[in-house]
Amino acid sequence: MTSDPSLPSGTARWLPVASIMFGVGWGANQFASLLGLYTDRLHLGDGGAQAMFGVYALGLVPGLVLGGPASDRYGRRRIALPFACLSALVTLVLMAGVAAPPLLYAGRLLAGVVTGAVLAAGTAWVKELTPVSGTRMTALAVSAGFGAGPLVSALVAQWAPHPLVTAYLPHLLIMLLTVPPAFRVPETHVPRAHMVTSEESPDGGPATSGRERSGLSGVRNPAFRRTIAPVAIWTFAAPVSAFALLPAIVPVHHLPIAYAGAITALTLASGMAAQPVARRLEGRHPRLVAHAGLGTIIGGLLLAALTVATGLPELNAVAAVALGAGYGFVLTYGLGEVARIASPRELAGLTAVAYALVYAGMFAPLLLTVLAKAVPLGALLTAMAALAAACLAYVSRQTRVPGRAPAARGPVRDVPEVRECSAGR
Repeated sequence: MTSDPSLPSGTARWLPVASIMFGVGWGANQFASLLGLYTDRLHLGDGGAQAMFGVYALGLVPGLVLGGPASDRYGRRRIALPFACLSALVTLVLMAGVAAPPLLYAGRLLAGVVTGAVLAAGTAWVKELTPVSGTRMTALAVSAGFGAGPLVSALVAQWAPHPLVTAYLPHLLIMLLTVPPAFRVPETHVPRAHMVTSEESPDGGPATSGRERSGLSGVRNPAFRRTIAPVAIWTFAAPVSAFALLPAIVPVHHLPIAYAGAITALTLASGMAAQPVARRLEGRHPRLVAHAGLGTIIGGLLLAALTVATGLPELNAVAAVALGAGYGFVLTYGLGEVARIASPRELAGLTAVAYALVYAGMFAPLLLTVLAKAVPLGALLTAMAALAAACLAYVSRQTRVPGRAPAARGPVRDVPEVRECSAGR
């Protein structure tokens, strides 16, 4: 692997990669604040806009599950950079959707595929470029993109002409500025030309099993099933209720598009603000981060139920802060624990599986919209809070399950962050 001498040395190299992740996150979520506008302009039926929002997750899961192991096998650059370029093309498809609504479904599906591939490869890339703070930098970059995208697109759509076209122009500019510098960042993962099948690996060590070589063996780790999965599923299931559902259920009559964008940005900004607190809690004991996240999500869901019951849009902002903070806690916890238990060759693959659980929550607004035809929405949100409480109780009862400490790889060592994440265990 050779490096570009024109690049800054050390951890400064992570910035271009984090920037494309910011841009892809922007593109993935810029649609969120436009749901009400699409419903009005395109005369979508009940749940139509939420279906467009949720179909993103259908593309995201294969993007993650295939992109992560592919990144482990072929290298980070070969996956992250081409798919980052495709993010701009997906935005062009969404822009054309105002004239041909089926393109909106296609665009959202493709946005999921692109985002999944970039998140899986990019998270591992940043982690390898800056082992001590890579997980934190990734979470902050993605959260910043998720929050800024819908806010800016909402502000543009509120006042600009042709809002369902012009709202997407900022993302095109973002990708134009962020993608070229990322091509100068060196590869950090040595691609594997072929699968090891002998009893010994080429370096003389024991060979890994076929499942382990696939990059997904960490799913079999009890720590993943017992302490990561029950927390990860709430990462987006809760906050999307604040910005993709409540602004439509409890609307405002003045500047509704800007209001929807502000609620989305407030939710995700609260998540960013919570992440430094989560890192301090992690230094005491990682499980404290999960407890704080799920506890905050439970409170936020109950506030969301109260918002529906009272019809006060002001309460939506309070619920958004709580649900966003919970999102920040559980995202930090999930990514940190995955980095702790994953071996080097499966880091991107296991990160992809964790992200797939995270983004399954994107279907929450659609599911709630459908179920609300038979059950009051306030009761459904209360039931979600009860389920989150059950997950909190389950995770709290788990004893420590030893993870797999990542091995060193060339000049990149994961040991510092492993020690930090494992403090107090």
